[in-house]
Amino acid sequence: MAFGTATVLTNAGKAITTNRLIGAGTEPKFLGVGTGATTAARTAAAADTALSTPVESRVGTNNGTRVTTTVSNDTYQVVQTITAASDRAIDEAGLFDASTAGNMYLSATFPVVNLLTGDSIQITAQVQYT
Repeated sequence: MAFGTATVLTNAGKAITTNRLIGAGTEPKFLGVGTGATTAARTAAAADTALSTPVESRVGTNNGTRVTTTVSNDTYQVVQTITAASDRAIDEAGLFDASTAGNMYLSATFPVVNLLTGDSIQITAQVQYT
């Protein structure tokens, strides 16, 4: 699954980007998912700092890569797989610079994806620099 409906580079994400340009900070590779965005009629916003209701532990097993969307290497991409510990109706995801706490780099909301216990979902997070 790729992030879809509303995906935003957050204000903290902009600060993470400039930190990385000067060789500071931590790579935003930790993906978390949550519930409650659609029931609260919430859309991803630049001011986001956390998920509405995080579920599952953040996954940060894969480092980010550069991929081409329009011009060579213009997009930062992280692909992570989340496994549901119980039945879930996820509707938001975020990319963070730490496995717990940390700063939200990317915020996304999308139509509900229902997961049963043990189901896995692969999520691709992308930020294109234009």
